Amino acid sequence: MKPTTVVTTAIAVAASLLVQAPAAAAMPTTISPGDRIDYVTDDGSASFCTTGYVYTGTNGHAYAITAGHCQTDESGRVVQESSGATGRFVNTVVAPPRSGGPDYGLIDFGPRVTTRPAANVVTFAAGGPTPLIEVGQTVCHLGVSSGRHCGTVAYSYGDDQFMTTDMPASVPGDSGGPVWVTDDDGQAHIIGIWLGEKTSADTSRRYGRFASLRAALDILT
Repeated sequence: MKPTTVVTTAIAVAASLLVQAPAAAAMPTTISPGDRIDYVTDDGSASFCTTGYVYTGTNGHAYAITAGHCQTDESGRVVQESSGATGRFVNTVVAPPRSGGPDYGLIDFGPRVTTRPAANVVTFAAGGPTPLIEVGQTVCHLGVSSGRHCGTVAYSYGDDQFMTTDMPASVPGDSGGPVWVTDDDGQAHIIGIWLGEKTSADTSRRYGRFASLRAALDILT
């Protein structure tokens, strides 16, 4: 066999192997509690919040629950910062200020996004009943602006909300993030959606504020 024939044959074999080799599996696009999400309006302006709870619907779509006030009055889309996953608010319920009512938003990210219960600092229990919220229990929350902080449930506020003490000031962008309790086995369970702060009427006390996840699921889904 001539040298040129050998080289040509080797190139042909290599090309055949390249064609037959399986393509590398694409990394799935995921959404998780604690993710930063940007609300980008049709005119290009943007604001940001934190994802509070995620799940996969019976239709195979990935959904996220955040604070309802994270959606502005202008139409727009939601973009998950790290992956670029895009979704839209499909249900939003926001009660009047200082009513203690619902403040929830449901985002549909579609069928090509995967939900993942792990945040950067904690892995949450997937599925199962949502624990009840009790005054005096220790809760933690996670926001993209201020990070992770823990405090105590001080009292219930209206039908849907709860006040907390012993936490540092909430920062814009934390809204919508997960609020959770940890059971005796060390497992974290999401119980609420962080809303920000509330100051007492005489401005002498500052409270953290979150809304019940159980109520959000009843209202939105």
